[in-house]
Formats: sequence, structure tokens, C-alpha cells
Amino acid sequence: MAPPSKQDFINKLRLEKFESEQSKAEESLALLEHIVANASWQTGSELLTLLRNVDIEVSAKLPWETTPRNMVQRALKIVVDEYSSCRGGVSDMNTSGHPSFPQVTMVDPTGGVELPKCDLALPDLRDRVLEALAEYRAELEQSDELIAVQGESKIHNDEVILTFDWCGLVLAFLTRAAKRRHFHVIVAEGAPTYQGHRMAASLSRVGIQTTLIQDCAVFPMMSRVNKVIIGTHTVLSNGGIKTDLGAAALASAAKFYSVPLYVCTPTYKFSRISGEEVNHCGSGSAIIPTNTPLPSSVNVAVSRFDYVPPENVTSFITNNRGIAPSYVYRHLTELYDPAAYHV
Repeated sequence: MAPPSKQDFINKLRLEKFESEQSKAEESLALLEHIVANASWQTGSELLTLLRNVDIEVSAKLPWETTPRNMVQRALKIVVDEYSSCRGGVSDMNTSGHPSFPQVTMVDPTGGVELPKCDLALPDLRDRVLEALAEYRAELEQSDELIAVQGESKIHNDEVILTFDWCGLVLAFLTRAAKRRHFHVIVAEGAPTYQGHRMAASLSRVGIQTTLIQDCAVFPMMSRVNKVIIGTHTVLSNGGIKTDLGAAALASAAKFYSVPLYVCTPTYKFSRISGEEVNHCGSGSAIIPTNTPLPSSVNVAVSRFDYVPPENVTSFITNNRGIAPSYVYRHLTELYDPAAYHV
């Protein structure tokens, strides 16, 4: 499949044509690979600017879409690392015998974030960056499977697990655990989309004992739950999460009853944005039928996401390792270039 143009990709984001965050991440990476391979650039700085332009356009038009922006930030780190590696073979040595790199940055006037200055034209840089992006693509494609296989070690026999809404990754996690463990899953229906109905049906089909409940029943049911396992849309820089509506109440109930809450998430969902940038409103048709007569003075506002603060999250189950909310800031510096790390 040919990679989309930047504008086609943004239009697809706007129209919500992606099946999952995974497919969104993979197509984002395909677009970035296409830019690296086919765009006209000579130096690392020129390539960084081209990649950053994708981030700028997405953030300007669709600021709530964090996955493509995370992919750009990851690509920026790859470019900087490969540039440093290439330059290490041709640069002068300092008195200690190690390569000497200039500690200079350039400021992106639109993004407001400093980028490393990579002004040399290195002939091997394009191939090195494409090779590194291909390795990252392989990691990306395996991320869901690497999370799912941890299900057997995280869930024990006769436990009661609570989840809500639909999450394909949580479904895979529970399905894998069910091969060796016998447990009961309670699913909150997840109004106003009611995707919990789909989740409950999918769990039942693979032989997992499942109970579907209303969202308002989460608090009274929590006292008999051993673990809460959910997915997320974004992991924020402070260790909180941006996820589907209903998660905030569920997490508060879990904290009240001291029930651990685990979040299944691949590392490409770790974002540099903060909790203040979480929400935006969706269509009012999610709760009010389109033809329902309402006075013109009535405004219908439907939030798209819930914010769960870091103190209500026990741990993130990722494709690399378990990560505590307090460690997210450190993990971000490993994923993204520190020179462009700005929260």
C-alpha cells in the first residue's frame, strides 16, 4: 500500500477512519518513512524540520490526536541518534579520545521547541535513518503481542477482573490469560457509546465468565474486584492517562477500595503533553438523537475523554516492561530526544 500524502493522512485522522491506535501509529510511521526516503533534504537539520512540520500540522488542526505526534517525536530522536552515530565516524577527536559534538541547538519558530543542530551533509544518514525506522516498525508491530503474553503472569486463578468499554488490547490480554487461568470479568457498559456490550460479547465467545453491568454499578461492585485492567488513548507526561469516558469514575472507585488499576498500553502512546491538554468535545448526537427537538437555547456538550490522575494508576503494562506512573517522565527521555523534550 502506497503511503498517503500528509494532507490525506490528516483528512483520514479528522474523519476518524482508523480502526485503532495501532493502525494509526503504523500509518504515521509509513508517512514519516516516505518523507525520509523521498523528500528533498541534504542535512539532518533539514530532515528534522520536514518531520517536525508533520507534528505542527497535526497539533494545529487536531490537537487531541497524540499518537501521530508521538511517532514524529520518536522519529526525531532516531534522526538525532543516527546523525550523531554517523558524525562520530568522521568528526575530530577531542583530547580525551572521544568524538566531539557541538552543543548547539536550533529553535523551531513554529513549534517553540529547540531541535539539535545537524548541519553536516552525511551520505549515509538517509539509509541509516530508514534502517532504524524499519527496526522501530518491527517493534511497533509486535507491541500488542508482547503486552498480551503478560496476561498469564498478571492474572491468577479465581480472581475477579473489572474492565470497561471496548479495548482490543485488553481483550487480547485477557484472552491470553484465560488459556491458563480461570477468572471472572465484570465489564462496565461504557455509556454513551456502550462499547462494553461488544467487549462482554467478545470475552464470552472465548470462554471467559463475563458479567455486563451499568456504569452506575461500578462503585458497589468494586468491593468484590481484585484488579482493574483498562486500556488508554494516551499516557500523559505526569503519569496520568487520557482515556474513554467512564474511566475517571471507575479509577476513583478503585482507589477508594484500594483495588490496583493496571493500564495496558504500548510505549508509542506515551506523550509529552500534560493533563491540562486532555479534552475536547464530540458530537452531541452521541447522547441526543439527531432529530430530537430541543430549544435553541440548549447547548449539548459531550466530552470525548476522561482524565485519570497518576495517583489513581498502579502501573502501566507495556511492551517493554511494567512502568510506574512516577517513572513516566524518565521513560519519556528514553523515547524522545531530550533536546526536544518540552512539557
